[in-house]
Amino acid sequence: MAVVLLGLSVRSPDRFGVLVVLLGLGCILVFVGLRDPVWAVFFLLIATFTRLALPDILPVDPFLIAFAGVIASVAIGISARTITMPALGPVEAVMALYVVWNIGSMVALHTYQATVPTTGEGISIWRFILNGTVIPFVLYFVGRSVFDTEASVRRLLWLVLALSGYSAAVSIMQFRGPTSLVWPRYIVESPAWDSRAVGIFNQPVVNGLILIVGFVVAMFLAAQKGGPAWRRVVVVVVAFASAYGIYLTHTRVVWLAFALVLVGGAACARGFRSGFVIGLVVSVLLVATHWATFTSSDRAAGGVGSENELDDRLNTIATSLGAAHERPWAGWGIARFAAVNTYHHSQWSDDIPWERGFGIASHLNELGILVELGLVGLALWLTVLGLVLLRLIRSYRTLPTDGLCSSRLGFVALTAFLVLIVTGLTVDLRFFDFPNAVVMLLAGVTIGWARRYTHVADAGAEKDRNQEAVRT
Repeated sequence: MAVVLLGLSVRSPDRFGVLVVLLGLGCILVFVGLRDPVWAVFFLLIATFTRLALPDILPVDPFLIAFAGVIASVAIGISARTITMPALGPVEAVMALYVVWNIGSMVALHTYQATVPTTGEGISIWRFILNGTVIPFVLYFVGRSVFDTEASVRRLLWLVLALSGYSAAVSIMQFRGPTSLVWPRYIVESPAWDSRAVGIFNQPVVNGLILIVGFVVAMFLAAQKGGPAWRRVVVVVVAFASAYGIYLTHTRVVWLAFALVLVGGAACARGFRSGFVIGLVVSVLLVATHWATFTSSDRAAGGVGSENELDDRLNTIATSLGAAHERPWAGWGIARFAAVNTYHHSQWSDDIPWERGFGIASHLNELGILVELGLVGLALWLTVLGLVLLRLIRSYRTLPTDGLCSSRLGFVALTAFLVLIVTGLTVDLRFFDFPNAVVMLLAGVTIGWARRYTHVADAGAEKDRNQEAVRT
């Protein structure tokens, strides 16, 4: 502690008092996290949620410390036999192969450096792999093994609701005020997109993804029986705020994903579909009564007819297909898409300006993987998605219909996973750790509960058979 404090004081001598407080708070968090891996996961989620907003005071990012804490806490739990390590299967095997393929691409020699040539900005490859791949995969495994009580799952859902509720609040205040209460300040002072709700992530698609997940979690918690009335009021308020924040993103893929969620919830959300039905009806009425505005090219007013973003994506698709054809198997190297899109930029057609999408990162998650990691990397990634999706569908069908850890939880996790896939059609989600982490964590929690329920059901059936044999 003394060495850490000394190093921090040398780095920031004018903030010694703040550093002492932070160090004391950090020691408490480390103690709590190492004793309970559930809390360690919560600290990691909060650290990744606030990663972009936190000032650069510590010598390392807090999310790295939190991630190390999760690893240490789970390792302590397994060694002390307070955590039962789940059986590793095909999903974990393919995840491991995909991580190894990423690391192999990181250490291999490539034509271009991992930079953005148009700005000269370098890309930290190991952090790129850690944020977009390693942390989500680890949390999938931790979710399967650690969240084995209803209390831990309930706390997780309320944390997701709180974080998405905060994102909804700052999204609304970005346009409706009071702007003086908005933190971080870049949301109102220098947002990456002036006319869109960017949230704490400074990215409307990622912000919309989290708002949709928060809306679904709110619908789920609102249907839970028992508890004080104020909880239901809070849940309903967050649901409305999330829906309004989704609109304020003014992002077509977010609206599409939300529409699919409303339709899916109205059809499949057993026991809590009323909120989805109401949302679907209201959305249809609003679009019908403002059809001219909705189909216009004014994105700030809610129009979906703008072509500039579409032109960017079409040119990046053309660039991706050409680059993949040239180096199909191993790709151009991890985190090299921006370089490829600068030196090998292609035009979709003569009707689209050549400069559209020049030098930018991939706006399609899977095509970015194809260009950087080749067909092998893309096949491994799609296999991970397919296996997790199949397990989520099986969990939704396997879990009981009532209770917290039921098929309703399966619907929440399945919906979040599908929203992640849909939003990945317009942005490379590997740059963003929190959405990948929280979605994979929910998937792991749900799959772990389905496996435990299956084991209990099988054990009960075996006991009944034995008793019947004894009676016979």
